[in-house]
Amino acid sequence: MDMYAKYEAAGRLLTQHTRTAVLNGRPSITWVDGSRFFYMRQIPGKEGVKRVRVQVDAATGREWAKETYGPLEEVRYEQETGRKLHNKKEERAYSPDRAYALFTEDHNLMLLDRKSKEIIRLTRDGEELNEYGCYVDIYSQITVKRAGQPEAPHVLWSPDGKYFITYRGDRRACKKLYLLSSYGDSASELRPGLWEYPCPFATDSDEEIPHYTLYVGNVEEKTIRAVDAPDFLYPLFTDEDRSWVRWLDDSSAFYFTWIKRGFQEGRLYLGSPKDGKTKLLVREVTNDFLNLGAFGQVDGYETYLFSNFVTRDRKYAFWQSEKSGYAHLYRFDLEKEEVSLESGTDLFREAGKAEKKLIVQKLIKVDEQKKLIYFMANNAKECSDPLYYQLYVIGFDGNGLKRLTPEDGVHAVSMGEDAFVDTYSRVDLPPVTLLRRTDGSLVRELERADVTALMNAGYQMPERFTVKAGDGVTDLCGILFRPADFDPDKTYPVIDYIYGGAQLYNVPRDFTWDNSMDREIFGGLEEFAQLGFVGIILDGRGTPGRGMEFHKHSYRNIHGCAGLSDHAACMPELKKKFPFIDLERVGIWGNSGGGYATVSAMLKYPELYKAGVASSGNYDQRIYEHSWTERYYGLYEEELYKQGDITALAGNLEGRLLLAYGAMDDNVTMSQTLRLCDKLNECNKDYDLMVLPRMNHNVPSDMYFIRRKMDFFVKYLLGEEPPREFRFK
Repeated sequence: MDMYAKYEAAGRLLTQHTRTAVLNGRPSITWVDGSRFFYMRQIPGKEGVKRVRVQVDAATGREWAKETYGPLEEVRYEQETGRKLHNKKEERAYSPDRAYALFTEDHNLMLLDRKSKEIIRLTRDGEELNEYGCYVDIYSQITVKRAGQPEAPHVLWSPDGKYFITYRGDRRACKKLYLLSSYGDSASELRPGLWEYPCPFATDSDEEIPHYTLYVGNVEEKTIRAVDAPDFLYPLFTDEDRSWVRWLDDSSAFYFTWIKRGFQEGRLYLGSPKDGKTKLLVREVTNDFLNLGAFGQVDGYETYLFSNFVTRDRKYAFWQSEKSGYAHLYRFDLEKEEVSLESGTDLFREAGKAEKKLIVQKLIKVDEQKKLIYFMANNAKECSDPLYYQLYVIGFDGNGLKRLTPEDGVHAVSMGEDAFVDTYSRVDLPPVTLLRRTDGSLVRELERADVTALMNAGYQMPERFTVKAGDGVTDLCGILFRPADFDPDKTYPVIDYIYGGAQLYNVPRDFTWDNSMDREIFGGLEEFAQLGFVGIILDGRGTPGRGMEFHKHSYRNIHGCAGLSDHAACMPELKKKFPFIDLERVGIWGNSGGGYATVSAMLKYPELYKAGVASSGNYDQRIYEHSWTERYYGLYEEELYKQGDITALAGNLEGRLLLAYGAMDDNVTMSQTLRLCDKLNECNKDYDLMVLPRMNHNVPSDMYFIRRKMDFFVKYLLGEEPPREFRFK
């Protein structure tokens, strides 16, 4: 097969083609009343894929109603009622009963009584950069503005719809960053535009970073007041799925997790919606860092992980802590006055030796009547990978710990009252969806994914492997892709796909055929396999989900790129396991923190890495957003933070390096790349530079970048000429 044909084969595995190639892989479950649920079943036919709305009785598994929808109709449903929803972007935040709606006007919060049509101005002191319910994601501020989409205020309604939680984001003293758009947002705009946005660095003082003040509103009294609590100094989310704040089911109180700047102190507060008064329930202080659902702590299904909660009767609070070395739940008797972690009871205290190493990831359901907690956890001794998520149940008293999902794989569950839907898979096992009772017993199989179209496109399932870390003791997990035209008698160049951030693990564990950010799955390693490369992804020491000691490898060591040294150290062992690997032709690539890790690899291990592609990299941690760096570096120390400036090693470059950035990147600004270029220039080092004028941080989604990245490795690792002017479809 010539190179042009190989590129065509690679193109068939791009996300836009694979996204619809798996049928019934991840059924979206909507519970109607706790005992019934529905989902959309996909059925192949001569005229394309049909979607069938299947309703199921959870107790028996009987399918009791079906409706068929055409292949082009997108249907969404309201969680509570099952009625159809529109895809229109809302400008208002509606109460659960839709009796009230909140919206913003001139940076202030407005309340609409939908029955009387009365509009009440709840605040009057809002202003630019000191506004209520504002968008606070530091990493895409300009992207959101340029999109011009209406944005409902960020609020969290109480279940009864009488109260709401929001915040005021004060960013007036925050220093600005700037972007210059070379193109306007319309054809008539020829003049470049200057965009500014507030972005705090770790070097900034407390006064210079954003302050987020929590507020509680009362729609019946038509009032809003500040909550009696310290300001949040890190981005605060109040969406239902990404909130530091939670309501009790009866709306009588709310509770929230607060983190002190530096991530070494966490607190749990209980608040009253009537007067905004709060009570401190739990306090934990550590010399390392806390993982409490803060920035970037997401599971494999991109939902934020929260495990802290308060019971409706306010007798108990539960707090997630890694005090034991592993993330456990601690129970607190709220009738006591103590608020230190030491006053809590580890629910796993009576568990067996292996079970004490379980790592609680997030709560799924709390049954206060039966005093049971259902939660996802990993590090189960029976699993072949420590990061396979499993569903467990445990009593409030710590008794009755039981694993409810027996299969060796990653599980994602949706809970009803007495049953749950469980989808499990591995990278080498397509998804299977089951209906189970809450004791774990099987009711029936619902779906088994159809991967025919995916496999016909040339998809190959990765191979799982285990190697030793640089210490020669710790087991590391990874996956490998063989070349599509694999010949055991040949050797092949290697591409190491890396991220390097300490907040996420990089190796996928579940069956993967899609990427929600429109990027290549597996970092493009499926496509690279079609071109004749071996691809690897490895989680080194310093990534999460393996216990505190494993994760602490990154603490005060961001410049270690979450175990980059392990990537280099394991290559000889990988060569022994897979003799077809050519260690004289090793490349590496990554985006964002992976861009940083890629450049670090090229400069720290030039004898190993011969070619690298780095996009959107934050090459100097002193000039990056503060919450990412402070979590693992701690508060600013000049000499420590200097170690995060990889540009200082620019003189070490020996291999071929391609740098790419989006000119409209409002996460990692182009100045990061240009400063690195300046250092490489000073050192008289050759490199390639790609600028994408309209692109933001999501460079890996750009088709031109994807093609040029392939060209780069084909030329400098395969030693072949890429097809000229090839264009992916």
